[in-house]
Parts: sequence; C-alpha cells; structure tokens
Amino acid sequence: MQIIVEDGKGRPDANSFVPLEKLTFYRDYYGFRIPEAEGEQVELLLRAAADINGRQWKGRKANPSQAMAWPRRDCKIEYQTLSETFVPFELEWGQVRLAVELYAAEQGFQIEEPTHCTEPNGRRTRLNRDTPGLRMRPPPYVPSRTQFADYLVMRGLSIVR
Repeated sequence: MQIIVEDGKGRPDANSFVPLEKLTFYRDYYGFRIPEAEGEQVELLLRAAADINGRQWKGRKANPSQAMAWPRRDCKIEYQTLSETFVPFELEWGQVRLAVELYAAEQGFQIEEPTHCTEPNGRRTRLNRDTPGLRMRPPPYVPSRTQFADYLVMRGLSIVR
C-alpha cells in the first residue's frame, strides 16, 4: 500500500502523518528496531496512523471529508488556538514512535531509551538531556503517550471511584 501524507490541507485520501523515510530515519538515528522489509515498515506505519485516528483529540476535524484526525479546528493548547492547517510535530514523531512500540509489543522486546544518536556522517553523539525552558516539546524519542498528551481530550488520567 502507498503512503499518502497529510499535508495540513485535510486530504480525503491521506493515510499517514509522515512518510516512510521518517520511520527509517528514526531507526537509523536513534537505533530503534523496526522490520527490515519495506512492506512491513509501511504496514506498521499505517497501523500506527489508524491508531492515532481512533483517539479522542481536542477540537474537531478542520475538514469533514478529511481522512486523518488532524488538522483540527478549535484546538487550544495552553490558551493558544492552533492553526486549522497545522499537524503538530508531536503527532508526526508520535506516529513513528507508536510504530516502534507496536513492533516491540509484537516481537516481545522492551524499548530502551536511547542515550546516543548516529549522525548522518556515521558519528555517534550523546543525546542532550538538558531542559533550559519551562515549556518544551518532548524530544522525538520519548514514548508516543508523551508525544500525544497535550493534544488528547484526556491525558490518560481519570478519577476512579
């Protein structure tokens, strides 16, 4: 199946927030495990996108005929209303990380948080874990639930009675 990336226009034929190259970059840069075969990678990425579409997000679809859950209208994050053509960075990296999480669950292995990355020139570099600001976006390698948290109707916490 072909990946058709949502470009912020509310495409009725889109099936992913990211191209396959972003998943393979994630593997190569952070060292996460994914299937070797391209067809399996595509399937995994599309399964992650389908999972994202099934979640309850803040706001509502920007275009009623769009295939994907994003872009959204009336979506506020910390008093800021997001643009109706905006697909958050966290959704893109969250889809990639979710694909890695799905593969790990299927294959029965734990995902280790990376300590280093591999630059395009092949050089290994230690990841910077400093937090210079109060409100920072999560880094691309954190779990999908962390990437999605601010955009979900509920952040995964509920009152138990």
